[in-house]
Amino acid sequence: MNKPTSAPLRMLASTVLLCLFSSAAVAGTVEITYENSGTSSDNAGLHELSIDGVSTYAMNGKAKPPKQGKTWTATVNSYEDVQAGAGKFNKKPGDATKYNRTGYLFSYMDFRDELSTSSTAWNAAINQAVWKIMGKKGKLSSLATSIYNYATNGYSFIDNYNWSNSMTVYTSTNLRSEFYAPMAPIPNPIPSAVFLFGSMFIGLFGLLRRNSNNQAIAA
Repeated sequence: MNKPTSAPLRMLASTVLLCLFSSAAVAGTVEITYENSGTSSDNAGLHELSIDGVSTYAMNGKAKPPKQGKTWTATVNSYEDVQAGAGKFNKKPGDATKYNRTGYLFSYMDFRDELSTSSTAWNAAINQAVWKIMGKKGKLSSLATSIYNYATNGYSFIDNYNWSNSMTVYTSTNLRSEFYAPMAPIPNPIPSAVFLFGSMFIGLFGLLRRNSNNQAIAA
């Protein structure tokens, strides 16, 4: 009898969790420090950054990385911001497509802390293709060339890809650098709204567990 209640509760819990992360991703500026080369290879792949004190992996929009320990201020650009013209490489009408293609490829990056040789090469090839998409000249590896050709072949689902739930664009305020990270880090201190949504989520989690226990007893 209790089983039909489970699905709506799970949907509601998922919605609240989404709101929790969305409320943390407040548009504005952040302070970024370049920590190290992360899991990248020859500067291509994922670098480790500290964004407002929160460590994360991010893909560099340029082939040359900053010096270790360098700190700068960056604008947090969402999908909507980029579609409206924000971004270092968004210089003329239609350039938002570059970011849509990048967002599509970004969703295939491997964010594990330890990577195999093949996964490292895969991440590097994606990053090299992104550099080319953003306008860098020069030769690509055979794998990067294949990825680039596929991403720029004019497929509608790639050119119009909505990356709002997978990528955040951090453009330096002087427009000299740009990084792409999975999501905006939770600011410190955490806004009161986050505590509110967090409490709601914990309550819903309790309801789900109690509902599951009732089902187990009934069985």
